[in-house]
Amino acid sequence: MTHLDPIISDLALILAVAGVTTLLFKWLKQPVVLGYIVAGFLCSGNFLLQGVSNMGNVDIWAEIGIIFLLFSLGLEFSFKKLMNVGGPALMTALVVIVGMMCSGFMAGRALGWTSTDSIFLGGMLSMSSTTIIIKAFDDLGLRSQKFTSLVFGVLVVEDLFAVVLMVMLSTLFVQRAVEHVVIAEQLFKLIFFLILWFVVGIYLIPTFLKKIRKFLNQETLLVISLGLCLIMVVLATYAGFSSALGAFIMGSILAGTVQAESIEKVIAPVKDLFGAVFFVSVGMLVEPAMLVQYIVPIVFLTVVVIVGQIFYGTLGFLVSGQNLKIALQSSFSLAQIGEFAFIIASLGLSMGVTSSFLYPVAVAVSVVTTFTTPFIIRLSDPAYHRINRLIPKRMKALLARYSAGSQTVNSEREWMSLLKKSLLNMFIYCVLLGGVVWISSSYYSPFVEERFEGFAGKLIATTTTILFMTPLLWGLAVRHLNRRLFVPLWNDPRFNHGLLVSLIVLRILLALMFVLTVVAHLSSYRWGALMAFAILLLLLALFWRRIKRGYLRFEQRFFTNLNEKDASTVVTTGNYRAKFLHMAKMTVSADSPLVGRCFRELDLRLRYGVTVVSVLRGSHRYNAPGASMVLMPSDEISVVGTDAQLSQFASKVEVPLSPVDREEATMQKFSVGEHSVLIGMTVSQFGMMCRGACLIIGIERSDGSYVRPLGLVRFQPYDMVWIAGDRETIEQVLVGTKPPVPKTEKKLVRRILRKK
Repeated sequence: MTHLDPIISDLALILAVAGVTTLLFKWLKQPVVLGYIVAGFLCSGNFLLQGVSNMGNVDIWAEIGIIFLLFSLGLEFSFKKLMNVGGPALMTALVVIVGMMCSGFMAGRALGWTSTDSIFLGGMLSMSSTTIIIKAFDDLGLRSQKFTSLVFGVLVVEDLFAVVLMVMLSTLFVQRAVEHVVIAEQLFKLIFFLILWFVVGIYLIPTFLKKIRKFLNQETLLVISLGLCLIMVVLATYAGFSSALGAFIMGSILAGTVQAESIEKVIAPVKDLFGAVFFVSVGMLVEPAMLVQYIVPIVFLTVVVIVGQIFYGTLGFLVSGQNLKIALQSSFSLAQIGEFAFIIASLGLSMGVTSSFLYPVAVAVSVVTTFTTPFIIRLSDPAYHRINRLIPKRMKALLARYSAGSQTVNSEREWMSLLKKSLLNMFIYCVLLGGVVWISSSYYSPFVEERFEGFAGKLIATTTTILFMTPLLWGLAVRHLNRRLFVPLWNDPRFNHGLLVSLIVLRILLALMFVLTVVAHLSSYRWGALMAFAILLLLLALFWRRIKRGYLRFEQRFFTNLNEKDASTVVTTGNYRAKFLHMAKMTVSADSPLVGRCFRELDLRLRYGVTVVSVLRGSHRYNAPGASMVLMPSDEISVVGTDAQLSQFASKVEVPLSPVDREEATMQKFSVGEHSVLIGMTVSQFGMMCRGACLIIGIERSDGSYVRPLGLVRFQPYDMVWIAGDRETIEQVLVGTKPPVPKTEKKLVRRILRKK
């Protein structure tokens, strides 16, 4: 008897049960994530099913699932996207994260849990579920509403915070070290590697993909993208970080390439498969007896999530300048926890630092809040009308003035713009230079000094380190002064030039500080230090132009790759401050009544009040499409309008597909009898008789010769005819071609066909 490995039987059980439960939850119009968790309940062995035989294999699949989930999340995230979320979303996310972290920690302590359990609980409760919110918006038809863009901006920031939180928790609790110096060192190490990986990745990977673009198809793109993902996972693991961080970073790097959407499509089946196994494994770890035992904490934490998310979300949106209605609509959408709560809970459980009950409690709270999400979103409008009636008129006027003041167009002062950009560049260069100094002092200098003892080894290590730092030092002290902003301020006699001079001096002092840090260990060698400086000056004089030219080429390619995707896309309205207008993306359905009609004929501005600013068709994007452009199925259009206008227009564009109105075509053959009505009829006449419902594919004469079915070819007795069409029409044609009773034969055939 053939032996079947348990890994196959376990996978068969998991996928079979998951398939049934997901179909059930789709029929109930609930998120499939809940179906996976229920499948985990059933496969855990606590119910009627026997359960999986080897949980170790499931854990490996689940870890792969986390990697691919974070990789796909990174494909939807980029630094450009983070910069475009806007101030309101960023401020609201910070308020929600800090508020829910504190509330979760205090809730855990109130339940008598340990500090570690409470910290992990705060992290789990601080992030809403992107998957569940998107599903709820789609089901409720709210994707084109203005407040949804603010919600998605908050989710982007929360997802980024979740990745950083996972890294910090795994680093701190694995090493069992929480001293302030260790935390600062790990945080600097994290920031340095993040910037280094992004700089190197953005410089190399888009260029590599452009060079091999002509060889890319779905198969090669899938293999290459997953290979890059797993390579970054290995690098992140060797650097002391989690595998999920490496997957997220590689996804974020690829998100800026023109192949991002193609990569997202080809990896979707892989992500869905292993993601399903991960969520099934989540359900396997939940014991029914433990849920009954901890029913009170589950109910209590559910209330904390719903009330806390609504309160902190409303507060954050109001502080950021949104009106009361948008603040309530947005905050009511955030009242749940989801997939990151599972990941953080499984992280604590795998490291052995959290209690066993925390995982099933988090899953139970997520399940309850997932079920309540659509109902809570529907309650936002009634809640707004009730609160609007209850608050005093003076408070209404205050909120209206505050919202109007923050929504006005503010031309930011050039000095503040220059200061922000300079501080950002200074931060990035200081982190990179600090990383170079750390690597040199920890690894490179000891390696060189082992081979060249005494002053020679120190001199070689110091000189080569500073030479390597030279492009970064030049970029920090000189390069990024932003002449477009700096020169007008310098030429303005009313502006305080001392601020500009201070900014220049600060950049130079920071650069000198890094240089002195490297040469500090040569202080005992006075003449040696002077010699080192003399050698450095000589080398810089000889190679300065080459260094500068190389740095400028590096910078040009980096920014070209960074803006590669945006170069072919329309500028978004993330900073557009109109009070009601906003942009939404829609996909044209094949059954839309607008398909096949040009914009001139549609006259969208007059009929719907909306403006189509971009059309994405396949891999080609048409910005500001002309009046002669015709809408086609699967076109992705960017539309600007108000909530009401976009909702009305979406009902005409995103039309659900109707059932197929005709069965699939088939092919049959028949023989022309000696008394058939077809004898002497041409192929064209046969097509007119069938009203185009059937096609003649081929004709074989009685002598075995084959005749092409051209329009003037006539049927002869005993011809073998191949015909294509739907089965019912072909059968009616065959009935009509039999020898008829005496009367006008052709009229009888037409009468039979007319019944169809």
